[in-house]
Amino acid sequence: MVANGLYCLCMLKYYVRRSSGEEYQPVTTPPENNVWIHGEAITYDDLHSLSHMYGMDINVLRDVLDHDELPRVEQHPNGLYVFVRIVQRGKHGKIVTTPLLMVVKDNVFANVSTALATDPRLVKPGMVPQSKDTISLLLGTFAAVVNEYEALMQRTARYVHDTGQRLRSHEVTNDDFIKFVTIEDNLNEYLMNLNSMMVVAERLREILRDSNDAEAIEDILLYIRQLVVSIQSHNQSITSIRNAYGTIANNVLNQRMKTLTALTLLITLPNIFYGMYGMNVPLPFQGEPWAYGAMMAFTIVVAGLVFVIARKKGIF
Repeated sequence: MVANGLYCLCMLKYYVRRSSGEEYQPVTTPPENNVWIHGEAITYDDLHSLSHMYGMDINVLRDVLDHDELPRVEQHPNGLYVFVRIVQRGKHGKIVTTPLLMVVKDNVFANVSTALATDPRLVKPGMVPQSKDTISLLLGTFAAVVNEYEALMQRTARYVHDTGQRLRSHEVTNDDFIKFVTIEDNLNEYLMNLNSMMVVAERLREILRDSNDAEAIEDILLYIRQLVVSIQSHNQSITSIRNAYGTIANNVLNQRMKTLTALTLLITLPNIFYGMYGMNVPLPFQGEPWAYGAMMAFTIVVAGLVFVIARKKGIF
């Protein structure tokens, strides 16, 4: 596709609507106004195309190509630029976060990222609630990003809860605790990004203080705060499970050691007397026919006494 003499890559998708009551519809030719631009797996050429066609700042746009770019807000005469980080599930349960740039310039809204979005609200304009203007599109997309964090956190919460339930039947394995390392890394990643995006939302609240979208910003802030509290709760649950399992394991080990000690004592006592009567020296009653039976009875009585005493002491 060619527009204004510049080749546009197909990873940019354009949506327009003809009136406020209609849904956004995809178009093949990039319009100049009243457009939603959605970009996935974008390249520098895509960003250069946006800069050329809509007058966006290329120096800010290209920051989205930096995988480590942190959430922030930049307000320029040629637009409002909001960086957040979208979250996706990676291999072996490890999450992956990627920068997402949202741009508002007059009646043009763009959200672009080097990743492929999974939440439909980040892809389909009609799924963003109250998308009556570009600011509403910005806040709706922001809320969809936060919703991705909640969806993955709920999955984490279910696993932590199931592990806690299995702890009651001693079915927790070493693999569970190895997985806890990944879960804690994920929770820390959630917490870092959500705290950063909370700062972004607070900055937007200051910028849009006099607009009609202040309530929507407050809802996003409340949403993020609730997720932060939930993360702290999950971290505490993991710590409690680990501590409980360690306590149970130590208690079981102590009980087993006590039992082994008592069994060792019961086996050792008879061997003392058997060893004595196995020596080649004169011993009492060694010539009597009843000596063997008496020795067996004596050792049984001694072992029984040791067992009774051990039970009273709570050894086993």
